[in-house]
Amino acid sequence: MKKTVYSSVPDSKVKDFSFSGGWSILILAAASLLCLGMGAGGAFGPVGQDVDRLFSARIVDESNESFEVHRFTADGSTFLPAYVGAAQLSIDFGKIRTAHFYVQDEQVLVRMILVTDEEMEVYIQPGVRFVGQTDWGKISLRAKDIREISFR
Repeated sequence: MKKTVYSSVPDSKVKDFSFSGGWSILILAAASLLCLGMGAGGAFGPVGQDVDRLFSARIVDESNESFEVHRFTADGSTFLPAYVGAAQLSIDFGKIRTAHFYVQDEQVLVRMILVTDEEMEVYIQPGVRFVGQTDWGKISLRAKDIREISFR
């Protein structure tokens, strides 16, 4: 089927422009890069992000400052990303009563008291980011900067 195109420009001056070859891939790649940063949500990341449950806690930092927070997460999750030996763990915030943090070289020892009154020791990476919402705004602390977390 032949298409009829009506134009006031003579046929000799009309150039064929199609998205064949690499042009369509190039345009798609450029559009993808532009969309990559959309929805970043602010300077501290996951606060405001939907999580499975909402937790409140009191955080004490290395300078002994205390902060009451809600919508509390660790790297955007309500599970503590930890390890013991070669095993990787995800410890549910709902199972933790208190956690004390001790920086040891390139890792952080976390001594926890669980809601069952059991004690547990795990290690976490010093760069794990804990984020919460206070009455005055967002707060973000890395694991290496925290002394204690008490869940409410």
